[in-house]
Amino acid sequence: MPELKRPSQTELDAMSHTEKDALILALFDLLEGHEQRLKELEGKVEKTSRNSSKPPSSDGLKKGPAQPRRKGEKPVGGVAGHSGATREMTDYPDCIEELRPHGRCACGACLEGLEARLGERRQQIEIPPPKVIVTEFRRLWVECPQCGREHGGEFPAGVTPNVSFGPRLKAYAVGLVQGHFVALERTCEIITDQYGVHPSGGAVQKWVAQAAEALAPEYAASRQSLIEAEVAHFDESGMRINGQLHWLHVAATGTAVYYTVHAKRGQEAMDAAGVLPDFRGHAVHDHWKPYRAYTECSHSLCNAHHLRELRYCEELTGHFWPIAVRRLLVEGKKAVDEARAAGKTALEPDQIESLLARYDEQVRNGLAACPVRPPEPGRKGRVKQHEATNLLLRLRDYKGEVWRFLTDWRVPFDNNLAERAVRPAKVKLKVIGGFRALGGSKAFCILRSIWETNKLNATNPFETLRLAFGG
Repeated sequence: MPELKRPSQTELDAMSHTEKDALILALFDLLEGHEQRLKELEGKVEKTSRNSSKPPSSDGLKKGPAQPRRKGEKPVGGVAGHSGATREMTDYPDCIEELRPHGRCACGACLEGLEARLGERRQQIEIPPPKVIVTEFRRLWVECPQCGREHGGEFPAGVTPNVSFGPRLKAYAVGLVQGHFVALERTCEIITDQYGVHPSGGAVQKWVAQAAEALAPEYAASRQSLIEAEVAHFDESGMRINGQLHWLHVAATGTAVYYTVHAKRGQEAMDAAGVLPDFRGHAVHDHWKPYRAYTECSHSLCNAHHLRELRYCEELTGHFWPIAVRRLLVEGKKAVDEARAAGKTALEPDQIESLLARYDEQVRNGLAACPVRPPEPGRKGRVKQHEATNLLLRLRDYKGEVWRFLTDWRVPFDNNLAERAVRPAKVKLKVIGGFRALGGSKAFCILRSIWETNKLNATNPFETLRLAFGG
């Protein structure tokens, strides 16, 4: 918007009536432009985690309270089909304490030494008191009776000269730092408070690097399993390394997670990660353009993103079409869930056709209300479109990727699997602020990949770390 230079009183006195009229008209045009800009700013809807892809932590104090559960809205108790986790008594307890009655009966008879029968049983689960176990390894030598050569026993791997820490303690420290995101110094304090030994922060950092090196083959195996998967989820998020912005990339399935870190966010980083270039299955992700560069696999868009963006467009425009499209997507997901629960393998063709026809109608209604802005004569470059228009064009042009979950039940409704895998890394960054060097971030990617993969496969990650240290 052009700015007008304020003329001085001398300049005003020297102007003709025609020049003054032109100045007044220019001021009116400028005022009208400012009024229009003010209306746009006042009508702009603020993006939050509820109507966009912004994380909940960015809402700050503006975040509203959770919606209270209304009476009768949800059934009381566990969700139907949930197996539960009731503690069951074991037939082989580690310790038994018999509680016999003492003293005398009301009649005066002594109760000591009488034959007893078993009554009620109760069991209590307890952990043993923390205690270090010091093992001394003594190397013994023998002399060959024939030639006189001496032969000595071999120390186990990890048993260094003088005094060293064992594999279980190392695994515990690394698990606290990389698995549960406990700060380095606090990890040392926890071990000191519990066991009375005090490893240094430098020692724990060294153990992290050693564990990452030992688990590199398992890390590579996770990548290969993702390449061979039928459906895989992909996402990326920013992280700071040595004060510079880098990007954490994640690929995930129901049985494996694979993290990588790179200075770039787009295709160069995805090529370096080594999953998508060789992936031939079905990729689920958001509408980030570099994913489209991989044409050897099929693609599906995350509808959780669409639901949030539709809510934003509803608040922004006040139109009905965002509500209608959101309801259609949820209706499609519910139809698939109910059909799968009923033992079916596909929806009825008429049901699919009806959903897609109503979807097309609402997208057309949206484009009629928020039409595409044509190019301005003589102006180069792309025309900036309304945010609602951009979403509608995506919903129209990528209809197959939006609705693939409806016809291919291997494909989920959203990309939550990858997004959930990103969240732990963000917690780690909140604890440490950022990685000081690229090597530390790569070790984190290896160990976190193994940790998440172990969890998905019901394997104890602490046991994996113990074995990595030669336990």
